[in-house]
Amino acid sequence: MKNISFEIYPGDIIFLHGDLAAGKTTFSQHIIKDILWISEDVTSPTYTYYNKYGTNIYHFDLYRLSHYDEFFAIGWEEILENPENISFIEWPELIAKYFSPTVEIFLRKTEKQDQREIEIIRK
Repeated sequence: MKNISFEIYPGDIIFLHGDLAAGKTTFSQHIIKDILWISEDVTSPTYTYYNKYGTNIYHFDLYRLSHYDEFFAIGWEEILENPENISFIEWPELIAKYFSPTVEIFLRKTEKQDQREIEIIRK
């Protein structure tokens, strides 16, 4: 992944799409650590729903949520509405009706277990 880079701006809402084990978390970790230069440990937010890095970088994993009301009740929309924040969102289908991404990333498994096809679309 060392050859992957793209511009990230304050206010970006980045949707990460892919099957289970497609590499969404690994990709997010790479971007947060190596492109945004966050020195903290970047871990999976699967059980905590989201992690915050620095003052304005958020990494969400919505896999375990079943309804948008859960997202709303926790107050996370305030994070996405803040123009200073950068949000990486795994399993974004739950909120796609309410929030539009500025970047969509599609990760697809290939025949080789350690390779992925990655498509990045800035909107």
